[in-house]
Amino acid sequence: MDYQEILKMLVLVSPGTPLRNAIDDIMRGDNGALIFFVQDPKEYVKKGIIQIGFELNCPFTPNKLYELAKMDGAIVVSEDLKTIWYANVHIVPDSTIPSFETGTRHKTAERLAIQTGKLVVCISQRRKVVTLYRDNWRHMLNDVSFIVMQMNQGLRAVERYRSNFDKGIASLDIMEIENRVTLFDVVEVLDRGITVLQISKGLNFYLAELGNAGTLAKVHLEELLYEVEEILNLLIMDYATEESIGKEHDPSNVFSSLMEKENVNVDSIASVLGYKEQKAQLFEFMAQPRGYRLLRNIPRIPMSVAKNMIKRFKNLSGLLNASFDELTTVEGIGEKRAKAIMNGIISLRNRANLR
Repeated sequence: MDYQEILKMLVLVSPGTPLRNAIDDIMRGDNGALIFFVQDPKEYVKKGIIQIGFELNCPFTPNKLYELAKMDGAIVVSEDLKTIWYANVHIVPDSTIPSFETGTRHKTAERLAIQTGKLVVCISQRRKVVTLYRDNWRHMLNDVSFIVMQMNQGLRAVERYRSNFDKGIASLDIMEIENRVTLFDVVEVLDRGITVLQISKGLNFYLAELGNAGTLAKVHLEELLYEVEEILNLLIMDYATEESIGKEHDPSNVFSSLMEKENVNVDSIASVLGYKEQKAQLFEFMAQPRGYRLLRNIPRIPMSVAKNMIKRFKNLSGLLNASFDELTTVEGIGEKRAKAIMNGIISLRNRANLR
């Protein structure tokens, strides 16, 4: 199931939304329900999956959905939540589809979701539990207090990793100026940044379930994630081999590969960066940055100009040793930009000397 699709479904049933209001009313009324979401149900009527009880074709409202749930049978609603198609429907999915559920309603919901690929919401009358199904994906909605607790724990973890990530970046700034960066230093910082993004990706599910109740947590998380992805991409552009990022130094494929890995560690990061043979000597292998991250830290230096400079001076060492006149020979750099670059380099060197 696509990550973004899951988020959309969770947002659909988050607190404060029309659908969630109806679901809460159904549970408070001590009722159960099976709600099938499909934009055009005619195909499933023809196949006999939907055996019509009452055809309504009326506008969707939370109150209508609540009242219709008092009847036996399923309710068919449009995916855009504009129309209630049918109520008191008998759902007949393929009985040969395996189901791990025990209750009749939940078995039907799971098989229907697998067979049609559509969202099915099942509300348990006895257990007061709401379960979402789509394809082979299954999710039981959590209590808001539990989600808030998990969200707070996750935010504290992101704070710790972001703090360590920022410390690693600060150390890397100095080591790059002093030309003593090892491959381990690079992959360690990347590891911290990737962990920040991966934890936050999991927290997005909680934010989706919280809906409007998670506004402050969302703002806090966005603040913690500020520029992390951009910095990681610049590190990849600085240190990945040309076999990994090509001559144009495009970090997108490497970044995607790192984010898709379930168990990221320094060895796997080194391999994705193109250093498969150097994994055993991370502490000894000296890495030379190209200089993209340093240049992007200097105001008003667009990426196109940064690439022209890397093409001209090859790496950070060449940039640091370039004279004012040499900088002005690069396409896109005039006297003002050359002066800004020289001042930026002097500032970084002063920071390294004050360490």
